[in-house]
Amino acid sequence: MGHDTGQALLETYPEILSYRPALTAAFGKMVQEQDTAEIRHMLDQDLSGPASFGQIAAGKTSIGVLSSRDAYNRLNEVFDHVDFGSCCRAVMVGCGGRPFTMFRIHDQTVVPEIIGLDIVPEAVETANRLAAKLGYVRMRAELCDGRDYDYGEAQVVYVASMVSPKAAVVSRIADTAPQGVQIVLWEPVSLGRLWVESVERTLDPRLAVTGRTSIHRNMTRDVFVARGSVPRPAS
Repeated sequence: MGHDTGQALLETYPEILSYRPALTAAFGKMVQEQDTAEIRHMLDQDLSGPASFGQIAAGKTSIGVLSSRDAYNRLNEVFDHVDFGSCCRAVMVGCGGRPFTMFRIHDQTVVPEIIGLDIVPEAVETANRLAAKLGYVRMRAELCDGRDYDYGEAQVVYVASMVSPKAAVVSRIADTAPQGVQIVLWEPVSLGRLWVESVERTLDPRLAVTGRTSIHRNMTRDVFVARGSVPRPAS
């Protein structure tokens, strides 16, 4: 089934979305199992010298759709849309214990402060352990709800796919972030909306979509958002 067909199915039978809570819970359980397995794999590796997340990340997985290396490489297009050159602080909401987005930003930019937020203490602890193992001194994870964080010092904010309630987090960013903030939303596409919240369709009116990446095989893409009224690109 193609993405357009899946989207048409949801539009024709919107009652299907009533299954989202159960499917979201099942999806979250799968992600947690994958996190546990792949984090253990990375922490157990004996590093004799400098290494990046992309080098030690698992290239294959038997649990989820994307391995850690797939997820790391999935971000290639983000750097075509986001200007990190003048970024002093990048914030990721919902970093998780396997924060491949933060690691990719650390590897590919010189942003001096990369902060991850998560509401799960174990995820924060594990993310910081992995960062320490890799010598990623410019990044850290903090125990914080994205709805409470002050984004006033952030130039780039990335919102992970599983963040919930996502719309409230995005509104908080609009409330507190500086005028020129660049926001990236990891959004579900087509049937992916059955297990991940989408905020693009009900985007805070203070914000507008400026671009999108191609759709990945896990039925997600990155959506780029900024303040102001700009023409919405075609899907």
